[in-house]
Amino acid sequence: MAKITEINHQIHLLFQQYGIKSLTMDDLAQKLGCSKKTLYIYYANRADLVYKVISQDLESHLSNIQSIFDLKKPPIDEFFLLNELDLQKLKTVHPSTLYDLHKYYPKTWKKFDEVTKKKGYEFILSNLKRGIELDVYRPEINTDIMARIITEKFEIIFNQSLFKSESTSFTTVYKELMTHYIYGIVNENGKKYFSKNIEKFTTDEIL
Repeated sequence: MAKITEINHQIHLLFQQYGIKSLTMDDLAQKLGCSKKTLYIYYANRADLVYKVISQDLESHLSNIQSIFDLKKPPIDEFFLLNELDLQKLKTVHPSTLYDLHKYYPKTWKKFDEVTKKKGYEFILSNLKRGIELDVYRPEINTDIMARIITEKFEIIFNQSLFKSESTSFTTVYKELMTHYIYGIVNENGKKYFSKNIEKFTTDEIL
């Protein structure tokens, strides 16, 4: 189990560098320093490889998000930590990743899309409700609608017809989107706190 976990991790690092579709099984074997036959011991085919590699990374990412919520930080601090995690992810992900999954690997895309939206919705909804309870978010906001909007943020950011990666970085789009989001949900108490700590979000040194 430990070996397949490490192989999945190494392949994911290659996906981050080169993208998913551009790497053949021969390419992966060569870069991993093994034979293609060895890869087929662990993966039935290329689609199975992509599914297992992405699934492992997805589980790791969700575990990291859960760890943030387990800290029980104030809602806006929680927001900063979640954004730090997202920004770290954006710095390493290949621009074609979501496109490749959506077009060429429907089974993997279905799991990725369903899990990220379901869990993302739950996490964001929890943050919104706590923020209202602790009087830093506006009580009249529709938490269901806002949570659903934010779960779609990565599809917006990675939409190549909206943003060309060579002219606008993913992190720039993300920060702009999330800054407008937080200013739209905070009340005066939350706005003061966020404005005082905004450098945590607008620089790379977040919390």
